[in-house]
Amino acid sequence: MEDIFESLKKGAVRAMDGAEKVTKTVIKKSAGLVEQTKLNFAISETEDKINDVLCQIGKYVYEKYKNGAEFSDFAGEKCIQIDELYREIDELKKKVAQTKNAVVCPSCGKYNSEDDKFCSNCGETLKD
Repeated sequence: MEDIFESLKKGAVRAMDGAEKVTKTVIKKSAGLVEQTKLNFAISETEDKINDVLCQIGKYVYEKYKNGAEFSDFAGEKCIQIDELYREIDELKKKVAQTKNAVVCPSCGKYNSEDDKFCSNCGETLKD
């Protein structure tokens, strides 16, 4: 009878250890998803800023056009601002890719799953 209880006890300990490992894995993956969500939200916010700047450029250019005036440095400054925002988006996309363990295609620069053997965009071989 003690053997049965000992066997049950060992089984319960193994089940508890397994449950603990599963819990740790779930927590780790959840943290990664939260980080990805934050980064994707930051990308979206930055894209909205770009759209706002583009609207400002459009309004400025149109007003100038309506009044027959020449363009000033305003449009150039806004283009520089857009370039900076695009660089910010690129950095955020790199961080998202890192949280997903993504692989960058050497040919086209697109991100692919770490399990992919070929780029989903251009078909280039990703791994040797």
